[in-house]
Amino acid sequence: MPETPALIPALVALASAVLAGALLHRRLTRLTHRLPDEAERPLPSSWWVIPATVWVTALVWWTLTPGHPLIVPAVYTVAVWTMVPLAFIDLDVQRLPDRIQLPAYPVLAVLLAACSLATGDWGALVRALLAGVALFVFFLVMAILPGGGIGFGDVKLAGLLGMLLGWLSWGQVMWTALATLLIGGVVALLLLTVGRKGAREEFAYGPSMLLGALVALAAPPLLRALAG
Repeated sequence: MPETPALIPALVALASAVLAGALLHRRLTRLTHRLPDEAERPLPSSWWVIPATVWVTALVWWTLTPGHPLIVPAVYTVAVWTMVPLAFIDLDVQRLPDRIQLPAYPVLAVLLAACSLATGDWGALVRALLAGVALFVFFLVMAILPGGGIGFGDVKLAGLLGMLLGWLSWGQVMWTALATLLIGGVVALLLLTVGRKGAREEFAYGPSMLLGALVALAAPPLLRALAG
């Protein structure tokens, strides 16, 4: 059983996640992210927003609390609360809004700097910035190549994910790229198989990228737990 001092922040984080999920669900179902020419689209399923917010919060807290001051899992929790609406929006309109992603860059840089201040590990901040650039460029090349199925919104998301995972390690950045390509490839193949998308059409790649980042985040501690 977790010690009481460690249990209390975890319970607060989960309770906050329930509230955050409910607020996100309420905001997203208003469909204010849609452009005028997207207004007639069918209403998307939105029930999963609340449990997804709670699940990713629990995953981040379990993964990052050991060995880090509380500010680190708190920062990553806020970051994944942004991932959930991005996944919803991309599934709804196959678009990742600049008004969410572009301001996230300086905000995330400041939050990761706060993590480095708390840990004294300024090399992690430098690594995060380099990883953000590296993953941005990698996905930019993929977006430019014909038939990649990746949009420029996905490229901007890649930069953010590179910063998040890069603060932790280069290994998790590579895990993110590999998991993203694998998951995205499987989803694309399924869509092609059932005839939902053509070979040259873009699809909502953002959710695959976000799921890949979560896999990269959880894989190292999970493997350590299984090995132990």
